[in-house]
Amino acid sequence: MMDRQMTHLVRLVDDLLDVSRITRGKLELRQRKVLLTEVLSHAVESARAFIDSRRHELTVEIRAENLLVDGDPDRLAQVFSNLLLNAAKYTRPADTSHSVRS
Repeated sequence: MMDRQMTHLVRLVDDLLDVSRITRGKLELRQRKVLLTEVLSHAVESARAFIDSRRHELTVEIRAENLLVDGDPDRLAQVFSNLLLNAAKYTRPADTSHSVRS
């Protein structure tokens, strides 16, 4: 658990440094062909601890497993990870003690 939290903290610091680089025009993209499944796998791995801590269930279903995209794999993973983190953050945590009545 502590290792995951440290990884998350390092990621936050890296994100802040990226914002600084962007505002100064110093961010370099390292574009190459990359499998989208690899990018998504890294994004899910980065966000998994937070998703689990919010008691959410994440199911990943990829239909085009050999889909190549031309982009910076780190930045793409960062974008998807941020989307997952925001979705988990702004979705109510699962709570098994409440039931919904209709």
